[in-house]
Amino acid sequence: MYNKISLDKGYILIDNINLNSIFEEIQGSNNFFEWLVPSVCMENSAEKRYIHDLVKRKISCNFPVLVCDSDLDFSCVVVVVKTVWTENAVIWTKFGTVRKDVNYLENYNKSGILRVEDWTESDWNKYGLIAYDLIYDEHFFDEWYYNNWYEEKYRRTWGYYHKYFNDDKNIEWIGEVNFRFDVENYLKTFDKMYNFN
Repeated sequence: MYNKISLDKGYILIDNINLNSIFEEIQGSNNFFEWLVPSVCMENSAEKRYIHDLVKRKISCNFPVLVCDSDLDFSCVVVVVKTVWTENAVIWTKFGTVRKDVNYLENYNKSGILRVEDWTESDWNKYGLIAYDLIYDEHFFDEWYYNNWYEEKYRRTWGYYHKYFNDDKNIEWIGEVNFRFDVENYLKTFDKMYNFN
């Protein structure tokens, strides 16, 4: 039997119950989840593209599902759900908040194009001739960033946030859930929620 996931008035519903309320009840908290919004509401386009990629590529991971309503990005409160994709189902097993270490934002800023160890063959073909200048010439990098800010933000999201979120030591697990969604309906819901095309 599958659970139903949907979006209504800016909230994720599971079997017609607000996900925030489900988390509140499990945690027994004092309205911690009340002010969080679905990651669909994020304003950072690179981070929204990352969410898009996780769903479209059917990646099993600690999926960022809720974020702070004032920042609307991954820099503040992030709630993840452990998500497992199978052939017929998407399964959520537990949820928690991302712990931020003291170097969280500093490490994020160093995780884009400057992480040459993450470069693909395509990156080397595209940037190999300017690699030295990117890494060692601050003004050159600043100019590149100015002209390629979206690509850099997207690289940082995969290069840092994705790795950070998926190291369980960085997650404060709060509670277990047992939600099982039909893959086709899950994809359709996210198509609608995130305006995937």
